[in-house]
Amino acid sequence: MNQAATRPWRSALLLIAGLIGLSVIAIEPPPKKDAIAAGRDGGGVDGTDGGTAGDGTGTGDPNAPGAAGTDPNAPGAAAGKAAQDAKGRTLECKAGRNGGTTDKGVSAGRIKLAATNVRSGTGSSFLGSSYVGMQAVVNRVNAQGGICGRLLDLRLVDDGWDGPRGSGYLANFAKEDYFALPVVPSSEGLTTAIRNRTISSAGIPVVGSDGMLKDQYAEPWVWPVATATVSTIRVMAKQAYDTGARTFGIVFDQRYKFGLEGAAAFRTYVGTLGGATLKADIPLTPGRPNYSAEAKQFNTGCGAGCDFVAMLLTPETAATYISSQSDKDGKRQGFGTKLTGGAQPLFNERFARDCGRPCDQMYVWTGYNPPIGRLSSLKDVAAYVDDVKSVDPGADISNQFLEGAYLGMKVFVAALEKVGPNLTRGALRDALNSMTYASDLSSPLTWTPTQRFANQTAQAFKIITSSGSFAGFAESGTGFLKDPTPGVVPG
Repeated sequence: MNQAATRPWRSALLLIAGLIGLSVIAIEPPPKKDAIAAGRDGGGVDGTDGGTAGDGTGTGDPNAPGAAGTDPNAPGAAAGKAAQDAKGRTLECKAGRNGGTTDKGVSAGRIKLAATNVRSGTGSSFLGSSYVGMQAVVNRVNAQGGICGRLLDLRLVDDGWDGPRGSGYLANFAKEDYFALPVVPSSEGLTTAIRNRTISSAGIPVVGSDGMLKDQYAEPWVWPVATATVSTIRVMAKQAYDTGARTFGIVFDQRYKFGLEGAAAFRTYVGTLGGATLKADIPLTPGRPNYSAEAKQFNTGCGAGCDFVAMLLTPETAATYISSQSDKDGKRQGFGTKLTGGAQPLFNERFARDCGRPCDQMYVWTGYNPPIGRLSSLKDVAAYVDDVKSVDPGADISNQFLEGAYLGMKVFVAALEKVGPNLTRGALRDALNSMTYASDLSSPLTWTPTQRFANQTAQAFKIITSSGSFAGFAESGTGFLKDPTPGVVPG
């Protein structure tokens, strides 16, 4: 049978699945600006919210069976009375035989999950659709009866990409009746929670994160799927060097961590390349209406031009900076004379459309296989497109944070399936620490107890314009390139 002909039926089934899945997905609106601490002020993370209406399984009570104890995930500790009872029974991967409440946030019929996402503020321009990828996977799993008879019950709260606010929500989730925190698209809040030891102290799994920040790769309770920013920037620099670039420039976001971490890695790595010179190293403060002064400073540093220019910016900042540059000899200044590379936040249609003609042939980098060119026909990539469009037909499927969130959720589900009916946080940790996840969406991903850099590769795609307007993305021919110094994070 023609595979393309089956897609309308597949999409129809996924639409039905979506209606089922939505019954156990709560997506909460943006919090008020003054809601720094999580609570009733718009986030609703206050411990009084029970399970999904009509479910009868989610109590939200931290004293419920299986939720008691000082630390059910500490080495050698019990996962709760119900988990101990389950050990004495023969469990099966089906409803009614799965052991019921085996750990905090787990019941006979549900697995309670929570995460912060970014639906408002600066980060929403590239992180805003991540929830669609998560929801698509939840819908598919629940339409098939869940995992061992347990439906996924996902709660998402917008933290506006605000570190303290997001960390407050995650701290409350860790105290409440939630089993795990899948994906957590809001990297700023997750980083703050890691540094505050919220994640490690609670022993709560964060699976499939796509924030690309260094703290996620050092925390034993976090399993990232993304290529770290430090890895991507080194791949970008090496590819440029190998194609003849010897003079380098970078503009980076000095407020958000991806810009600071990436710029530090770029400086360090370019310094190791024989004959290479970093001529322009310019920080930008996001949110400003004009960057003419910084553009002039960058152009002065590059002189006649830098062979390669790296942009570690959010879409809004990048578009404003590029528009602040002037044209010279018919070309926009601020770009590389040989190559220009943008990190993953710029890999989306919004930035490409806003930039237009100046960004023609610019490389944007990702650790995934996007639905572009021949890659669109890969089985798992085609499934990603169908699943996402069943939730939001207008979603930008080229947005690499959307694809990363989808992949992260798929990894989480695979780990749940590997654990089986006797589901505990400790068992999930052990499964992930010995797991390799292979799919068409990325290079094979492997985690160990001491290795979290599962994705160590990146590849580039070109922005194509026609008559001055964005016309699409195209393969650049780089394929996946490996980080030349994987796991190395500048201090």
